[in-house]
Amino acid sequence: MSTYTTLTPDNFEATIDEAAKLISAGGVGVIAAEHGYMYVANAFDHEAVRNIHILRGDPAYTASQVIVGSADVLSGIATDFDADLRSLADAFWPGLLTIQVTANASLNWDLGDSGTLGEFAVRVPAQNFLRTLASKTGPLAVASAAIAGSGPSHEIQFVPAHESAIAIYVDEGALVPGPASTLVRRQVLGKPGGLIAARVGAISLAQLQAILPTLGPSAT
Repeated sequence: MSTYTTLTPDNFEATIDEAAKLISAGGVGVIAAEHGYMYVANAFDHEAVRNIHILRGDPAYTASQVIVGSADVLSGIATDFDADLRSLADAFWPGLLTIQVTANASLNWDLGDSGTLGEFAVRVPAQNFLRTLASKTGPLAVASAAIAGSGPSHEIQFVPAHESAIAIYVDEGALVPGPASTLVRRQVLGKPGGLIAARVGAISLAQLQAILPTLGPSAT
């Protein structure tokens, strides 16, 4: 049976504790990000992450994004979070900046790609509940709480999942539609430098270059 909570300032801490307990036990949560509800699971729980992809109907070898509570976490899970990426994180996190980093080879996770990609997309969200939850649980695997290829769910009642598949719903009301995150990655995986804006969304190329003038536009 799912737990359903309408988030308020009075129950914020109790709901964090409950969500952390259920997700750490292998459950999938429906939690708000900035502009849409997300399926959320422990990034190190292979079955829970697989359940996210089943709920969405994702094609094989689709990787989930990762949410962390702060940039400091990346020192343990990524091998190339260098000074350039740190400067962007300091400027735009929490917020709608996603970066692609190389995964530490010792990580025991499968984000849906069977570890074939060697890199993962990560950010620190501005949404307070989701960020606080990630600070408590450790890295979270997330994906839009919608069928693959469709738009985000802005209201929790439109999330297309049977409640038996969800451990906890945290309702933050109707979310305002908005732009996708901006994605920064290296032109060549594992090679220092060469950062590009692979997708420009909420943060413009000019804003990125104001922090890191060497960052270039996508080659495509």
